[in-house]
Order: sequence, then C-alpha cells, then structure tokens
Amino acid sequence: MVLVTKGDIEADGSIKETLKDVTVHEIMTKDVFILDVTSTALEVAKAMDEQNIDSVIITKYGEATGIITERDMVCKVMVKDAMPHTVNAEEIMSSPILTVKPNTGAIKASEMMVKFHIRRLAVTDGKAIVGLVTDRDILTVAPGLNTILEDLIEINREQDVVETIDIERGVCQRCGSHVDDLTQFNGLILCEDCREEEE
Repeated sequence: MVLVTKGDIEADGSIKETLKDVTVHEIMTKDVFILDVTSTALEVAKAMDEQNIDSVIITKYGEATGIITERDMVCKVMVKDAMPHTVNAEEIMSSPILTVKPNTGAIKASEMMVKFHIRRLAVTDGKAIVGLVTDRDILTVAPGLNTILEDLIEINREQDVVETIDIERGVCQRCGSHVDDLTQFNGLILCEDCREEEE
C-alpha cells in the first residue's frame, strides 16, 4: 500500500501528481463478504454482525448484482417495520453495483463516486470480485485528497454538458440486463441497446 504523507505533498506540490499511480488494488479491502440474492435480510444482518462489516455484496448466478449497506437495512427493513426473515436480499439491495478493475487509479475511482453519488465500488478481476474500495479508503491515501474530491464536486456542479463514464460491468437501469459495457447517459446507467433507444 502506498501511504502519502503531508511532507510528500508539500515537497511535490501536487496531490494529483503524487496520487496518479495509486491504484484501487493498493487501497481496497480484500475481505469482501458475498451473499446470493436469495438470502434474507436477517441473514445479511447476521453476516454484518458476525463479520463486523457495514456492507455485503449480493450476487445472482455468481455475478455481482448489488450491494446491501447498513443504510439499506435501516431504510428498507427497519423503518418499514418489515420482518427481516421474510425480506429477500434482492428487494433491498442497491443496484446496479458499479465495478472497477484493480488497476483503476484512485483518482478515477473517486471521480466515479462523485459522479454517481456512491461511497463504494466493487473491484473485479474478470467476473471475480476481488475487493471493495470505499470513499474512506481513498481519503486515507492522502490527507489532501479531500481537496480533490471537493474540486470534483464543484466541477460537476459547473458542467453544462453531461459527460459519459464507461463502467466495466453492472446492471442496466432500464432493462435490468447484467452486461460488460455500461455507460452513464441522461442520468441513467445503460447498456448499449438501451443507450441507442434513448438517443
């Protein structure tokens, strides 16, 4: 893992230069807990408690399809006074889960988080989930990275033209297909076919 100190930043004068070679592989959490969509909210909660974790990756047919966080459990189970053993993981997961490759740069990962208003990205090698990178992981790389994130938020507010970001794998928000090629388009994450229909 690369740890950037305040002295490194002052000596270099550029946080972006210092961080440009840091990849998500270096800062991600490698111990990711995975459950199938057929799991219940109770099983998810028990896993979070036993593993002392705040999120669980949900798979369908062996492929990452969503994520359940503590917030999902509170907002989609507890607040609705639902019986956890009767609620299916697929009903409460946040989907699609966005993925990046292990060699994705920390700065690019932070840009994706800002763009899509998320705090976690699954790290995949082919179809295998090899880790999870969070906003906290990125912020621990360098004390000054939060300045970059603030700048990115401001840049996104100022942009008049919607930019597209290609996503390696995920679920299309329109047709629900799990595909390898997704692009953000008109505020949605779409596969190529749905993107063409939108145009």
